[in-house]
Amino acid sequence: MPGVVSLNTRIDPEISAALLTASMQRKIQRLQPFTQQDIVAEALRDWLSKNGFLTA
Repeated sequence: MPGVVSLNTRIDPEISAALLTASMQRKIQRLQPFTQQDIVAEALRDWLSKNGFLTA
C-alpha cells in the first residue's frame, strides 16, 4: 500500500476482536486483504465512496 499515513483512533473492543479474527482467518486462507491495515482501508474506502466523500 504505497503512500500511507498514520491514523490513530479508538474503536469498540468487539470490532477490534472481530478485525483480528478476520485478519488471522484470511491470512490462513491466503485471501486478500488479510492485514488489519488493508481490511480497515478497504472498509473506510467503501464507506467514504458510498456516502459521497470519495470519488473514483
